[in-house]
Parts: sequence; structure tokens; C-alpha cells
Amino acid sequence: MTESRKPFFYDVTLRDGNQALPKPWNNAQKKDVYLLLLKLGVQGAEVGFPASSEMDFESVMELAKLTAQMASEGDETAKSVVVSGLARCIESDIQRCWEAVQYAPHPRIHTFLATSPLSMENVLRMTPEQVKERAVRCVKLAKSLVGERGDVEFSAEHFGDCLENMDFVIDVLKAVVEAGATTINLPNTVERYRPKLYVDQVKQVYEALPKNITISVHCHNDLGMATAATVESFFVGATQLEVALNGLGERCGNTNFYEVAIGLHNSGVDTGLHLERIYETAILISHWSGVPIYIRAPLIGTEAIVHRSGIHQDGASKTKDMKKGAYRPIDYSIIGRNQNDTLSFTSQSGRTAVYEIITKFGYKMTLQEASMLQPILKQLSEKEGELSAERVLDVFREQRVNVNGRLVFNNIEVIPDENRFIFHFKKDGEALVKSVTAEGPIEAALMLMREIGMPVELVKYRQLVVPEKDKLWAGRGLSRIVLKANGEEVEGRGVSSDTLKANMRALFGGVNLLYKKA
Repeated sequence: MTESRKPFFYDVTLRDGNQALPKPWNNAQKKDVYLLLLKLGVQGAEVGFPASSEMDFESVMELAKLTAQMASEGDETAKSVVVSGLARCIESDIQRCWEAVQYAPHPRIHTFLATSPLSMENVLRMTPEQVKERAVRCVKLAKSLVGERGDVEFSAEHFGDCLENMDFVIDVLKAVVEAGATTINLPNTVERYRPKLYVDQVKQVYEALPKNITISVHCHNDLGMATAATVESFFVGATQLEVALNGLGERCGNTNFYEVAIGLHNSGVDTGLHLERIYETAILISHWSGVPIYIRAPLIGTEAIVHRSGIHQDGASKTKDMKKGAYRPIDYSIIGRNQNDTLSFTSQSGRTAVYEIITKFGYKMTLQEASMLQPILKQLSEKEGELSAERVLDVFREQRVNVNGRLVFNNIEVIPDENRFIFHFKKDGEALVKSVTAEGPIEAALMLMREIGMPVELVKYRQLVVPEKDKLWAGRGLSRIVLKANGEEVEGRGVSSDTLKANMRALFGGVNLLYKKA
């Protein structure tokens, strides 16, 4: 059913989303939002309700004219985008709508009337026969206005409440199609039931109407399932998907644009959208609307990429360079988000979190070292709660850099003419001064360790600079010295603005790790 169809993304942010804002956008702000929609590559946009106010009328007209101007200048999206205005099934509304949208290259009048028993009886206070007659009359008027230049969309409002009168609804829809409507919208105006019931209704309409008619779905998120209902509707015949940026809309909002787009993308459907613009768009819309993004909002929330459980962190780490992550729905670069997985440390975290956090600061470490730090950090986290990356780095510095223990390095004097090195240090609390003759300071320090009964073997030595991401020590000398004793191997790290002292601190620190206090 989907082989020859591409979804038609019809955005309602400027109408449904805007009307739900505590402070609706002015015309200049609406233009900014509209330009974002064009950059995303939407195929249609409902840009306002012209009969609702003079400001809305002017906004719709300005956006229709802007689209025509952009199209004349060669903008491909502007050339093809459907610009729509909403109108009640009232003649004056429809006329006013046309006066505003007529300037667009592809104008649309979208008119609606409730068809559910509840609304017909209690809101419209009309009989089903009256509803059908008005719907047909108004669609005919809209079609006479748009002619061949534009098209007409008809919405059976509160379609989700029409479980018990589907025969009537389908009869009305067939009549409005005959009257000139080419897009039939089936709104789940208030989400009350599981998506399967709604999707079955959509399928029933799709099967009943001619196949040249576009079936549209417009879902509200009252129970949190609007995305599911919208995505699944596509696979039973709906082509036009009515969505809103950041899920803006009445009550709990409209179907979220981004979730539907990625849900279809992950299912192998070509959306025709510029998905890489999603994250930037979400941030801008939140800022412009004054509606914060929920921290756990799918795809765009700050917490959407955070892993705290040790098991999740391990899987995330092992698949971090893969398109498909163990605990990640997408490669977030698809939506223009430049980070895939963030590991945060809590009492539930494991060694992987330690490893990932420290290595992201530019330091090299082993998983074995991370394992040694994990219980220390866990104990801290049980007292302090979640530890920031900087706090984890502090503990790394304290436990694995310039490490003091049985030995405390204080200073080294160099007598070049005599190849002599004088060490000032403490061992087990006793202040000592030792002189060693050797070819260089590393050799002298190794000889010193043998002399004081703490012999070690040099495995590897590197002289570096502290990574820039470590703001506290960036630019200082960093010595990494791997030492071995009694079958155990450790890495000592020393930091100092003096390279020689960095070397000594690394070597003394490594010895402290190998010869811990009894």
C-alpha cells in the first residue's frame, strides 16, 4: 500500500500550534516560522484562519504573496508547497479564506464540519441531514473559488468519535468528494482510545473513497499516542500527515512533526524532508514560542541522548561509532544533533561511564583504571547524586594524577656537571634527601626506588601536554609513565608546568599505586 506513495507533510504549526500559544506570534514572527518550514521541505502548510481576525487574514495573505515571490525567484520548495487557510463551513469564512490564500502558487481552502453524533447533537445542534447539506454546499463554494489553480480539503471534525456512525460519515465524504474536495482529512480531534481503533477507521475510509483522493490524518496527543496513530495511518492509506513543530497545539498538542518524520524514515519511507534541520528548528521554535522542550522529549530533549544505567552505558559505548546504537534510536546527526550518546555518572553507573567521561576530556585511560575509580565515584554519587563530568574529572585527577601515598615528591635538584640528582621527598611520613648519580632523571629515579626498597621496571614513557578540554590544567606538561612491579602494571601520571617535575610526579605516583600502604 505504500510502494508508490510518499508522505505529504502538511504542517499546522502556524494555525493549530499558534492558536494554542499563551502569546500568539505576530506577523513578522509567523514569517520566520514559515521560512523554517520551507527549509525543512514541507509539502504543505496551513498558515492561518483568515476569518478569525484581521491580523490572521493579513498574515495568511502576506505568506501567500511571499511564497509567490520566492517561487518567481526560483525557490523550488516555494514553487511546489501548498499554502492553506482554514475556514469553517460558513460561506463568509470560505470567501475570506480565498481572498487571503489566492496569491500562492498552490492555494488551498481547508473547510471543516463535525460529523460525530456527540458534536452534531450538542455543539452544532444540527441533524445529520443538515450537516451533509452544509458540507456539500460549502465545498462546492470553495471549489468554485479555487478553480483549477487550487484545491479543497474537507475535514470531518471529531472523526475519532465516529465509531458508531461510520456509514453516515463515509456517505458525507463521498458527497463532498463529488462536490470538489480532493483531500479528505480525518481528525482525531480528541484522542480517547487506542490508536488501532482510529487507524481501522482511517483504513475503512481509504477503502471506501476513490484512490485519486488524498486521505489525511490530524491527530491530537491527549493520551500521548498521536505519533503512533499518525505513522500507522500512513501504512493503511493516509498520505497527508498533519503535524506541528515541537508538537505545539491545543491541550496536549498536535502530532509531533519530528517523531513522525523519523518514525517513517526508520521504517524505510522517503519523507522528502531535510531531516538534518530538525534539531536547529526545534531549538528555535522553543525559543520563539516560549514553550520549553521537555527534557525527555523524543529526539530533541536534553535527556534523549543521556545514559545512566551501567548496562546501557556499556552498550552505548560499544556501539557509539555505529549508525545503529544499542540504546539509541537513530544516528542523531540525521537530525542535525552533533552528539549521539552522553554518559552521566550516578550510583547506577559502571566503569564504562568513567572511561567515556574521562576520555572525552582528552585523557587516555584503561578500562581497568576506570574499574578502580568506579566504586569511589559510586560512593560519592550515593551522597551527592548525579556527578557532573567535571566532578568525575576532579576524582580522576585526585586518584590517578600526581598521586601521593607512601611517597610524596617535593623537589629535585639537578647538578649537571656531576650527572647528579638530589631528591627531596617523604617516605612513610619521613622527610628524606637522597643523591643519585645517573645519565638522566628517569634513570636516577628508578635507581632511587631500588635503593629505598620499592623497585620498579619502566615499561613506557610519554611526554605530552594536558588536553585543552581540561580547563584547570590545560597547557601544562603531562607525563605518562607505565611501571611494573611484582607482576602488576600501572600508569603513573604527573602534571606540572615544569616538565622535569611532571616526570617525577608521574614516576612517584606510579610507585605509590604499586606499593600501597599496608
